[in-house]
Amino acid sequence: MSNGGRSILSLTPLVDDAEADQPLELAVYDILLPCRRFTIDHKVAMLGSVSLTSEFMLRLVRSVEGIRETHAADFFGFDRREMSFVISEVEAHGYLERADGRLWLTKAGEALFRAGSQHPEIFEVEQRSERVGFDLIALAPQEFTPLDKFQVYLPELKLADPSLASSATDQMYSAFRKHYLETTNRRDQSSKRSLYSIDRIVAAERFSSPIRISVRSTGLHPSIAEPDLSNWRPENERDDRGAIVQAAAKFIETLEASRRPDDRASYQILSELAPEFLREFIRRDGLAIERYYREAFTRVGEVRSDRPTIPLLGSLFTRGNTGKFLEVAAYAVRPLVVQPAFAIWLTPQMGNWGATQLLPEILNQIKSNILRTPSEGEMDPKTIAMVAGKPAKYLEFAFDIVATSESPRSPPRLEILIIPGALVAATIAAPINTPTGTPVPLGLLSFDSAVVQRAQAYVGELIADYTFPPGLYQAVEMALDLEAAS
Repeated sequence: MSNGGRSILSLTPLVDDAEADQPLELAVYDILLPCRRFTIDHKVAMLGSVSLTSEFMLRLVRSVEGIRETHAADFFGFDRREMSFVISEVEAHGYLERADGRLWLTKAGEALFRAGSQHPEIFEVEQRSERVGFDLIALAPQEFTPLDKFQVYLPELKLADPSLASSATDQMYSAFRKHYLETTNRRDQSSKRSLYSIDRIVAAERFSSPIRISVRSTGLHPSIAEPDLSNWRPENERDDRGAIVQAAAKFIETLEASRRPDDRASYQILSELAPEFLREFIRRDGLAIERYYREAFTRVGEVRSDRPTIPLLGSLFTRGNTGKFLEVAAYAVRPLVVQPAFAIWLTPQMGNWGATQLLPEILNQIKSNILRTPSEGEMDPKTIAMVAGKPAKYLEFAFDIVATSESPRSPPRLEILIIPGALVAATIAAPINTPTGTPVPLGLLSFDSAVVQRAQAYVGELIADYTFPPGLYQAVEMALDLEAAS
């Protein structure tokens, strides 16, 4: 695993058996790749065969250099008029030269015979103008796809060289030539077309294209992470886009954090939510974080009626954890007489939190399959984010309600998602086994009624710090209080 030139700390392995170590997905982000469309005027050489008669003539002259015209005519059984026609056709293309009644191939004629081929090939040149998209980091082809309101406000990958955006047109000549085959459609590829020349390139409008970055580490060293872009493009295409992989690695570096004194408070809250489940990992000084991490990493098993609480390792925005949460949520609400009306998400104070298309997908699944269908006159079910400070714009297009607070009392790395009366997911995202590194979300997922009630009571104490739309605060407070007491 590349360390980007940084020094590597000597860390105590967290997994006892190195051979049992496995990859660990920590989080998923959808980040915008800066791109631009270009209008490219160029010429394309289209492979075609010369006429059959001309082909035989060229093959004969190649075999017998300087053959007399009369001997060639005798070989094919041509009269003078037929011979004159064939020679004129080939000579007009510049493939044959005549002197003293003899025939030779020109350099252009020789070039028609590719290595290992006995058949001459000829190209026709066609003028074209194409409008193609290229990214501005690796200068590689990127198709334009419309963005929805959520995607428009996702963070953007940084240009390693900001001047590239303005000078991209100059570099597009070599970029278009390099990636020409990737920009052509299948019909063009099957017709053996090749780029002949580039005449003019004009920069057009800019656009952005989302790429999915999976943040991955290993069980041995969970806080040393690198990007995985395999969900975006296959390996052979990523090899041509090394600059984008490097930019993704730089993005992951921006996620790195150091331990904070209030991390202990976060883990203490986790311990208080599920003291029975975590009793084997609670010491006098608090939760044994590294021991519990090992348990979460190595434990196998899903929630069930006699095991309502399980460890949660990694963000909810990983495919594995997203599926696990939605499955448990559906199971948890099944026995309820009345389905919940709210999903309440206490978000951590982390840059770029929720910057993935998985966020609106999770929320839509919750609204469609978990929350109640309102009767006439009832309030529609709501997904609510509790956010410290100014929220990222994309959150406003993911949640129904974004409640904000300038002075939240919850620890900054604590994240709690509650579906009142049904289940709770709680994690703390902090470096593990190192003072500084990529945060590792560690926590639990539970539909144990006692755990859910404690979580509701805790969040219920915080909501007074947040600004809600008129009338909604009381509804949320009532949902937390009533369902906590049920």
